[in-house]
Amino acid sequence: MKDWEKILRTTLKQRWKRYRRALKRCQREFSQKSVHASRIEARRLLSLVDLLDVFVARARLRKVRRMLKRHLDAFDPLRDTQVQLLLLKEHEREFPETNSFHRMLIKREASCLKSAARGVKHVKTRPMREAFEEIARQLARRRRDPAQRARQRAAVLAAARDAFARTLTLQRAMDPGAAETIHRTRLAFKRYRYMMEALQPLFAEIAPERVAAMQEFQSMMGTVQDTEVFLARLDKHTRDHELRARTLARFRRWLLVRHTAQIAYCLKHAGRLHEFWPLDDARPGNTPLAARTRRTALNR
Repeated sequence: MKDWEKILRTTLKQRWKRYRRALKRCQREFSQKSVHASRIEARRLLSLVDLLDVFVARARLRKVRRMLKRHLDAFDPLRDTQVQLLLLKEHEREFPETNSFHRMLIKREASCLKSAARGVKHVKTRPMREAFEEIARQLARRRRDPAQRARQRAAVLAAARDAFARTLTLQRAMDPGAAETIHRTRLAFKRYRYMMEALQPLFAEIAPERVAAMQEFQSMMGTVQDTEVFLARLDKHTRDHELRARTLARFRRWLLVRHTAQIAYCLKHAGRLHEFWPLDDARPGNTPLAARTRRTALNR
């Protein structure tokens, strides 16, 4: 019989430690590698807050969520610019007319680096530490109270089921003419995927292969958003500049074709989402294994 509370407390401790270590490294030596690590650990910690917020007042965690999201937001423009630079580098021989655009993005990257470095310097960890210490204390108390322990375990599973159900609802609403619907699905799925990683020590069904497949599924939707953002950046660069627009017209057409193909591929494979509720083979919350899991939790 697995000790849920001990395992979740250990997971919280590990994620908090990794987040602080990645943050300190990023503050000390700001680089592409340190930024990437810091973003991942922030997202993992944020998803764990969503999973465990049943243990403390949600109002108390509101500030923690804001701080983690502010941390992530500081990196978004930099990450988008670096993705765009990478794509241009890969296709520079095919599109030599993008040289001036490439130089503009290099300057933008430098500006984004400075802005992100300033933002990460101001991330404060004390309010987060206090909130996570309170969650750890509550988890320890639940081990001694069978009635509360059962309710809280059921609530943790409910949070995961709700995250999956929300992703499923958004996936069904995906529209080939509205790329933002794919982006919203991806964000919801990312949150759910990190929750599954947190629950991995509790369920054999959440195997490493499944987690890897989830990451691949998420990346499939991410390519659509990356191209969407790139097109917006290109259009901003050429707006009110007729010569720029004519020079980059061929590259823009290529991006549009790429975008259309990515959307078509994404919609074709969107149904794979049903594979990623790992606790049973049907919809969450109303299936034999899910029901058995809830009964087991309530009886422990």
